[in-house]
Amino acid sequence: MLREEINRAFNNRSFFLAVVLGVLALTQGLADYMSGPSWWGDAEYLARLPPYYNNAYDAVIWAQSGLIGLIAPLIAVLPFADTFAYDRVLGYLRFVLSRTTYGRYLTAKYIVSFLSGGFAVSIPMSLCFLFSVIILPRGLNPDPFQARIQPSEALGPFGTLYDSAPDLYILSLIALSFLFGATYAIFGLSLSTLTDNRYIILATPFVLYNVVHYGLAILGIPAWSPVSTLVPHWLKNITWLHVITNLGGVFVISNALYFVMAHKVKSRV
Repeated sequence: MLREEINRAFNNRSFFLAVVLGVLALTQGLADYMSGPSWWGDAEYLARLPPYYNNAYDAVIWAQSGLIGLIAPLIAVLPFADTFAYDRVLGYLRFVLSRTTYGRYLTAKYIVSFLSGGFAVSIPMSLCFLFSVIILPRGLNPDPFQARIQPSEALGPFGTLYDSAPDLYILSLIALSFLFGATYAIFGLSLSTLTDNRYIILATPFVLYNVVHYGLAILGIPAWSPVSTLVPHWLKNITWLHVITNLGGVFVISNALYFVMAHKVKSRV
């Protein structure tokens, strides 16, 4: 059962589309980074630059601060989040239950959704880092911009790694992106217990994520935005409390919804 679900999740156009969408979003950020400021005396532009400039690590940080931060929930749910509803609509669920138990079916869906969502978001991040390493120096650039080193709080809860182990810092961002994608994929999967409409399932995490993001910005508490769980360096002083509260809240609610409502769905199959 698990092997079959893995094949369905990773060997399909939706997973490929999700990865391509992530790569394109990060490419937009990298292109913006590589273009540089139009005028090197632009104080406002320089004030927005990350701690270091013109190196592979800074390029990834800059790229992640762009479009990917807003569309990542959509990338996470594209591969497999609507699969539970899809199986019900096509009658495939009845066929599956003739071969295995409902509990094993739910567990396989959960594991594969978790993995596919995580990899859909983290693979583009990994490719972005690999590309940056190829075209840009990996060392922290000892030029005049280094005098602008900001406190570690500007780089998120594990920002201190940037000075001592920048490769590990970027790998930490990639790991966090995996957890983000996995969590929002489970969120989408939980919604598939409530509706058979795949467009609602795929769009709801993206819409709610952005509504909360912009709503909290209007309220003057942007650090609590769900964006902080994927891009912990987009605002200064984002802490583990912001990240764990946001991501943990979505994860707990999604799990409760999935396992409670999925068993109610069985009675209607």
